[in-house]
Amino acid sequence: MFTSNLLGRGVGIALFVLTLVAPTTAKTVLKIGTLAPDGSSWITALRAIDDEIRSATQDQVRLKIYPGGVQGDEDVMLRKIRIGQLHGAGLAGTGISHVLPDMLALQMPFLFDNYAEVDYVLAQMESYYQQAFLEAGFTVLGWSDIGFVYLMTQQPVASVADIRGHKVWRLQDEPITGVLFKEAGVTSIPLAIPDVLLGLQTNLIDVVYASPAAAIVLQWFTRVKYYTNVPINYSLGAFVIQQKAFEQITATQQQQLLEISRRHIRTHNQKGRADNEDALQIMQREGIAAVDSSPDAIASFQQLVRDVTPHLVGEAFSAQVYEQILRHLADFRAKAESETP
Repeated sequence: MFTSNLLGRGVGIALFVLTLVAPTTAKTVLKIGTLAPDGSSWITALRAIDDEIRSATQDQVRLKIYPGGVQGDEDVMLRKIRIGQLHGAGLAGTGISHVLPDMLALQMPFLFDNYAEVDYVLAQMESYYQQAFLEAGFTVLGWSDIGFVYLMTQQPVASVADIRGHKVWRLQDEPITGVLFKEAGVTSIPLAIPDVLLGLQTNLIDVVYASPAAAIVLQWFTRVKYYTNVPINYSLGAFVIQQKAFEQITATQQQQLLEISRRHIRTHNQKGRADNEDALQIMQREGIAAVDSSPDAIASFQQLVRDVTPHLVGEAFSAQVYEQILRHLADFRAKAESETP
């Protein structure tokens, strides 16, 4: 009996020691959805994040990536995140605005003139947006630069008057374009992004808008003949993960995932800006003609935005956040002007 008890205690001690020294086999798989198609630079960035976080955590944390909208549009993905079927997503402007409407304030038409302005204002606003997302139940792993957006059409469009009478795509449930097109007297057809190419192919729509690189990746450029050579607005995306899922991994793993994600997304953004420049040249080589707008025509677009701004500020997004953005932008422009020889 004594020998039996001793052996039992010995086995118990040995098992306890093994639990201390043996590597854990538990793994956390974070399921990530996105509309970006497989093979796009965004999916390349996500796969690079996955490879590095697996290596850094000895395969204890990994991403399972669902590209090309296979998990549904961004509203569907957000619903799946809330019920635990997904843990995070790479969201475009509308998706992140459904989590936090104040993101729309950064994407007002004709707000930014260049990337230097974008970078400065986003840096000033980042702490607010990070905290606001956290309060909404999400951690932001990085901001994805989609780029400046252009009108792309089957007939030349140089002014607001030119666009009337055309069948213009409007991103479903996106308030800025809804108000803009209504004010302009434009017929707009709401479609989710995965449905736009079919809409172009069937002539349901004949005007779309996108960054040049996105238009190529999504194949929209194959169904248009012109692009209006005036950047309409800047578009921003984000890689977000539900806070509850983020808290399932250790503090060390959280820091690793944040650092790895932000580094790869910075690289993606730098490449994406170059890709957008290259995409314009590719479109031109494919026979898509640039339509230049006169100063008066550009002024017609800008006046339309001024007319609808009172209907958006305080409604689609908060007046306080928009005013902060305008102040930061004015500060940057004043400093840049003072440094100009």
